[in-house]
Amino acid sequence: MSAAGGGPSEADISPEVLLALGVIGGLLGIYLSDINVLGGVIAPVLGSLGAVCAIIWGADAIRRVASYGLGTGVPSIGYMSLALGIIGALVGVALAATLNLTIIGPVLGLVAGLILGAVVGIVAKVIVKMKIAVLIRCTAEISGAAALAVLGFSSAIAGGYGLDLILAKVIAPGFIALFFIFVTMAIQHPFNACLGPNENQVRTIKLAVSTAFSVMTITGILAIFNPSLVYAGVPAWLVILVIGAIGWVVSLKSFICASNEAAAEVSWNAEIPKVEE
Repeated sequence: MSAAGGGPSEADISPEVLLALGVIGGLLGIYLSDINVLGGVIAPVLGSLGAVCAIIWGADAIRRVASYGLGTGVPSIGYMSLALGIIGALVGVALAATLNLTIIGPVLGLVAGLILGAVVGIVAKVIVKMKIAVLIRCTAEISGAAALAVLGFSSAIAGGYGLDLILAKVIAPGFIALFFIFVTMAIQHPFNACLGPNENQVRTIKLAVSTAFSVMTITGILAIFNPSLVYAGVPAWLVILVIGAIGWVVSLKSFICASNEAAAEVSWNAEIPKVEE
């Protein structure tokens, strides 16, 4: 079945596998970001990699729900669900701090994101009457993935997932707004760029890996503002930046190769003239 009208095309990787990748990988990376591994230089990297896992999960959820239309709803559901995910993440860590149980913050953030996403999905399906079979599940998944992605990148900069760290290192300098934009684009762009009758799940996920690592690279740049995480003279931000850049180049190359293989023909047009002839 065409991916651009009436439902999702056949998938090579089941939604349950990608959900497990996003939830387990995301939570594991966030929790490890708070552990003093190698003097603090590796832990932020693990937080970023957890966010990468969450973005892959969210991008596939976008693919499943947006495949029921022509793709015009990708930006709408992307920004809406990502906003709910960020709210859920902050609600989770704030509630954990209130209960003096910081360790459950990421889990509460995920749960809050899932609940908020599901509520909006119910409203859209029951009241707005949107006839999309997977709407509620996918809006919940996208919001949950957003919550984990934002917490993962935030923990990479802050050096932990506690509310005080995130308030001081992420929210106060305004990085939370950047994460809203970058994570939204990373999750919604892959299917938006690949949609069409020849859309393929694996190729779309390869692009999602690329966009996720591009945000990790940017996170490395933002982490410069927290120079306290250093091991043997190597700043953590540099490790995040380098690993993110390598992951971005490798995954983008893989996506381009997959696109060329799927294309009937690849041709390069001459530069567009600057003036009319």
